[in-house]
Parts: sequence; C-alpha cells; structure tokens
Amino acid sequence: MNSCIFCDKKAPDILCENELAKAFYDGFPVNLGHVLVVPKRHLETYFDASIEELAAMQELVFQVKEIVEKKYNPDGFNIGVNVGIAGGQSVFHLHFHVIPRYVGDVKNPRGGIRRLKKSVVPYPLEDNGIQEYGKLVRDKIPEIIQNAGKEPVVRVAEQDEYQSLLMKKLQEETYEFLSSGNVEEIADIVEVIKAILDSQGLNWSQLDEMMNKKADARGRFQNRTVLERVVDLKE
Repeated sequence: MNSCIFCDKKAPDILCENELAKAFYDGFPVNLGHVLVVPKRHLETYFDASIEELAAMQELVFQVKEIVEKKYNPDGFNIGVNVGIAGGQSVFHLHFHVIPRYVGDVKNPRGGIRRLKKSVVPYPLEDNGIQEYGKLVRDKIPEIIQNAGKEPVVRVAEQDEYQSLLMKKLQEETYEFLSSGNVEEIADIVEVIKAILDSQGLNWSQLDEMMNKKADARGRFQNRTVLERVVDLKE
C-alpha cells in the first residue's frame, strides 16, 4: 500500500482516539475547528467499514463535539462523509467531516449539505440554476464557462481581497496535491506562487535567490534526513 496521510497521523496531532478510530484537525479547514474522524485500519469508503469501526468513529464524533464547543463555541455543525469520486471523495481513506458552523459564515445556510447540487425536486428557497463560488479562478475560466453555454458572473478583486484569495487558492491547490499525489497538481501550486510573487512586486529570479540562500545556510532535502529527536548534551 502507498503511504496514506491519514494512516500516518500520529501523536501529537491526534485530538482524541479509541481502539479503532482517531480524530485530528483538518489541515485545510472549511471553518475553525474542522475535524476529521477516521478508522485506524486503512479503508477506502464508508461501506468498507465494520459496524464496530463505524460505532467507534461515531463515539469520537461526540467527543470531538465537546472539544470543539469548548474551544470555538460554534453555532452549529455539519457532519458528513464523501463516498467515491462522484461523491467528492479525494482522500481514499474513510473519514467523517465534523465541521463547526458559525452564524454569518455563509450568506444563506438554509439546506446545509443539500446545497451541494440542485435538487431533483426543488427545495424551498433553493437558488434556481445558480451555483455560487466566490473563489479566485484562472483568467480563461470565464471564457471556458461561456463556451459551455453558461453565463459566468465575475468581478475584479481589490488588492487586499486578492492577497487573501491567493492564500486560499494556495491552500486549495496544495490540498489537491496532498490528496491525490498527482504531480501535475504542482503546476497549479507554482502558478499561484507566481501570482503571489507578482502581487508583491517580486519575480521568480528573486525567489530563486532566496531559495539558494536558504539552501546554502540550511541545505536542501536531497539527503532524506529525518530528525528523530534532539539530545541536550549538557545534561
């Protein structure tokens, strides 16, 4: 089996655990306090788990709720699981999302997870045929959307918002690479980094110079060196 980022999670990253499951904060949270609950055994989907493993995960969901409520005081929660590519699963180790929700974190939370797509039978007050994103996209995406027979609604971000959106985009692209392991995703990460440099009046040559200075002072990662611990020789 290839390395799995969820199997590899160990203390001190573990928030709580039991014999069959463990919980830890999502590295790319939707909201503050976003936690993942996973089985310790490597399983791809919800339907591969035993009744005992699902019960163990459910037990941790309640423990996570108590921990998150004390630390973040959310106004609600979304709890869910993605199954398969069509269901939105990107890391193929079963995981429950425990997502704290806060008043005002979206314009209209009505419908909750129902709003991931347009309903077959319209849900009361559901937006009719409109998908909202509010995210930074590549420059040619509006044209691609138009060519697909749809109408994009776009605007130009102000500088401060642009900087914030770039940071979110970097998180998004990094998460996609970590989730899939597809090296082509690195091209998207680099494209965002180039945009960040440009927005701060820097260029790739200047970044390369910074990288070389750090490499001269601290080395690179070519020797595969793993720091296990540091021993104080004065003791």
